[in-house]
Amino acid sequence: MPDAAFSLLDYLDTAVPDQACNWRGWRIAPVAGGANNRVYRVTRGASDYAVKYSIHDERNRSGREYAALTALQEAGLHIAPQPIWLDRENHRLPVVVQTWMDGEPLAGPPATDADWQALLDHYDAIHSVTPEAVLASVPDAVLNASCAESGKAIVYQHLARLPEDVRPETLRSVLARFDAWQPPTWDPPARTLCRVDPNWRNFIRRPGAWGSVDWENSGWGDPAFEIADLMTHPAYDSVPVARWREVIEAYDQRRADPTLSLRVQTYVTILRVWWVVRSARYLYEVPRGLDPRLVTRSYQWRPETERHYARHVALAEMRLAAL
Repeated sequence: MPDAAFSLLDYLDTAVPDQACNWRGWRIAPVAGGANNRVYRVTRGASDYAVKYSIHDERNRSGREYAALTALQEAGLHIAPQPIWLDRENHRLPVVVQTWMDGEPLAGPPATDADWQALLDHYDAIHSVTPEAVLASVPDAVLNASCAESGKAIVYQHLARLPEDVRPETLRSVLARFDAWQPPTWDPPARTLCRVDPNWRNFIRRPGAWGSVDWENSGWGDPAFEIADLMTHPAYDSVPVARWREVIEAYDQRRADPTLSLRVQTYVTILRVWWVVRSARYLYEVPRGLDPRLVTRSYQWRPETERHYARHVALAEMRLAAL
């Protein structure tokens, strides 16, 4: 990057502008979004970039994002921003610079057959990228599994961070059924790139193929887990069950993968329980300062999380009762 761009990164890192401004010919616009990032759109002449500072944690968010965008670029896919620069050493927070992706962010879950097809087309393109096909050094996805037992292990890993004496009785009840469940098995699936964060706010409607942003949790994993993650994410609570049956069937037809449907259904059960544990952890950790964020939480975070927790419990109980 030219020296002028380095100076811009220093300015954004130290000044932390919270409203649109100009600096040395750059137009700077803060972008609202995730709680773990500070994002700016910066433009000057033909230059149009997204500058993303990420919280320090074990995930290496900026490095993951840069690696995933590089892998997509190497694969010849134009469904995400292009990586420009990664710096994890010279600023207070790690920063990744990428091209700005024009288009219309989704305003909610897909509402038409055509939109669902476009979303599945996008996932199909992502899952076409394999470790053998690119040179980019991409880590394993933050949230993924290759078998039912490794999926259950993820739930127990998160549970271990919640002291036994604060676990709600509703959580204990769900876990008792989950412990007793004997999930199916399958041969190890082929690993592909997974973006991990299915929130509809990350998808960009454009002419032709849709794009997506926010790849900070991405990595190699089982694409079936990614579809299950989509199905269980709270942002899609309004999607009817019949639509999810259509999604599984449609995606199964796209992939030459004999156990995909079985894996999706198994991972859905696991993730239903994972969301119960995750929301219980959130209620425990936030008041104790154990879940630091870059963006101040809404004053309504507790009642909202309590509602989410109750819904996750109901969905997990329904899922486990049907097994």
